[in-house]
Amino acid sequence: KYAIVLLLVGASAGIVRKLFVKEEVRSWMNETWGFTKTITPLLLAGVFVSGMVKVLLPQEFVTTYVGSNTLSALIIPVIFGVLVYFPTLVEVPMAKVFLDLGMGKGPLMAYLLADPVLSLPSILVVSKIMGTKRTVAYVCLIIVFTVTGGYLFGRISNL
Repeated sequence: KYAIVLLLVGASAGIVRKLFVKEEVRSWMNETWGFTKTITPLLLAGVFVSGMVKVLLPQEFVTTYVGSNTLSALIIPVIFGVLVYFPTLVEVPMAKVFLDLGMGKGPLMAYLLADPVLSLPSILVVSKIMGTKRTVAYVCLIIVFTVTGGYLFGRISNL
């Protein structure tokens, strides 16, 4: 298992050494380090918040309201995802916690589809540009499509 990883890392290092000059590799590593410094706090915050949610949110609450593949169980996580926006790195640990607490796979998929697309701040900004009517239509379409996607995923995953 580790031999394959070492082989791939060695092959990648050989390709990088052959195709890139030293300054390009240095620039690449600097960007990688900057990216790591940006992501790590978000990831740690996501793990911390998801751990708190797992301890504080009763499992019965989750299974009762979003544990099935019903229309209300699909709409609730979509609305939650819109109102409580999580960055992608926080969204993944939260999804794992929701799944562990008994959230159905369909509602979880609806949440994962809606969360990166809509947020309250983005809705407010878009409404200034597009106007209220178009924004309402946009939000409704996103909700319909994410709920439909979650419903279909929930049906397929239960086969």
